[in-house]
Amino acid sequence: MTETIEARRKRLLYRAMHRGFKEADIIIGGFATAHIQTMTVAELDEFEELIGFPDKELYEWIIGRQQAPANLSGPIFTRLQAFDAVQEVRNLTSL
Repeated sequence: MTETIEARRKRLLYRAMHRGFKEADIIIGGFATAHIQTMTVAELDEFEELIGFPDKELYEWIIGRQQAPANLSGPIFTRLQAFDAVQEVRNLTSL
């Protein structure tokens, strides 16, 4: 049975929000919450590849503490690095 795009989005959102340490949950989960519903299949593919990496490595790459492998520098990774979790929380609480 083939997974629907909505089921895939839900699965990836869950994985993004339950990373293993709070900082990653906030950044990666916050990014997914804000953007996963509008991601294309190609963007979901890239996001799924990214969240397949260990938390600490991915977090270090996102915040720029370590250089990410060149093959991961796609549009979703770029957007994830630019994501402002604090501003997103402010936006949500001002509704």
